[in-house]
Amino acid sequence: MTNIEEKQFEKRKIITDKAMDLMNEVAFEKVTVRMICEAADISAGTFYHYFENKLDLLIELFGLIDGYFKENVLEKLNNEDEIENIIKFCEGFAEYATLIGFKKCKVLNSTFPIGSKENYYEENNRILYSELNKIINRGQEKGQISTDYTVDKLVNMIITIIRGYCFDWARREGPYDLVKYINEVIMVFVKSIKINK
Repeated sequence: MTNIEEKQFEKRKIITDKAMDLMNEVAFEKVTVRMICEAADISAGTFYHYFENKLDLLIELFGLIDGYFKENVLEKLNNEDEIENIIKFCEGFAEYATLIGFKKCKVLNSTFPIGSKENYYEENNRILYSELNKIINRGQEKGQISTDYTVDKLVNMIITIIRGYCFDWARREGPYDLVKYINEVIMVFVKSIKINK
């Protein structure tokens, strides 16, 4: 990374960090670009150099977890037992929440990622959803996971469970080992969808 790229990366990080701090105090809908600029000590022109609008910034925040999964979690999802892959996937989500800390975790798990440049954001196209979809689909094809529910229904159930527990952990300001707790909770859930042979 060149010096210019490094400075741009740092400036983007300052803007996103300050925006998350604000969203921890005020609902996303009430946060303005002006508020973000004041908190980050930048001009509106600087903000718009990096982001098209505040929705663009929010989409980037949600993209960070996808990047984390791409770099740190996907390579661990190589077990032939898809139930084990679900568990590793959920642990990866909890690890990311722990890594970013309870304040940022609370914001990301309480703000719905709506909108994009076309004012439409398809969550199912995100790595988070598509990879879990692949795992469950393979598990059903292998006869490891029950077909009582559709793949999409199971994906949504699991995402809701892990987001809910991450939000609870964040709301309580991180008093317990989130990775361990998510592991215990998801183990209970996967027992209900696992086909025992």
